[in-house]
Amino acid sequence: MEKFNGYLFSKLGAIGSKSEGPAYFLQQFDYKELPIIKHAALWQKDPALHKMLNSKVTIEGDMTFSGIQYKSIAPFKPIRIKAALKLLKVELKLEHDPLWVDKQPGPKRLAQCTSFTLRVKWPYRSIWQGQCPTTQLFDFSVEHKGKPIWTWSAGQLFVLVQTPVQIPGGGWHEFSGTWKIDRETIPAEGVYQAKAVFIASGQEVAKDFKIKYAQ
Repeated sequence: MEKFNGYLFSKLGAIGSKSEGPAYFLQQFDYKELPIIKHAALWQKDPALHKMLNSKVTIEGDMTFSGIQYKSIAPFKPIRIKAALKLLKVELKLEHDPLWVDKQPGPKRLAQCTSFTLRVKWPYRSIWQGQCPTTQLFDFSVEHKGKPIWTWSAGQLFVLVQTPVQIPGGGWHEFSGTWKIDRETIPAEGVYQAKAVFIASGQEVAKDFKIKYAQ
């Protein structure tokens, strides 16, 4: 039996068929969406899930290839303040700032890349222990004026298996990702924001940087 925390919402499934009805999903706090297997026919509402829609919940159950086979659902209770005081330290390092992007037309332009590094530290004489809902431990993204233009995990596959994470106390632990830049997604020069999330603890860190066009 496992616990899954997140925001419960629904979509209309099997549209246009006799089985058309609500399908339920859990948006976890790292923005991943997990399907929930309802205890009702495809065209029917699940009584337990439907009354908890559009709220943060804790679901107990088992992860299967089809989604969460739930046993119970309850309102999400945030971590107590005392427990939240001892958090991992997280930092985000950028390879380039400013980042010069070649926007000149032409098929012979070299591919451009830049990297991001999430640094995680447990500043105590013990071992921090957490858990990820899949084999993905971290993620990176880039936004411009609040609009996402790139996410590191997009298009990647991760196994749906609970993954324990341990961070020994002491030095920094680093996790890196590379942004292969699609120039067409860069709307203008200016300030952009890079974000990193350490999924095991749910902690997010953001850092502004500038993009300039190479002449």
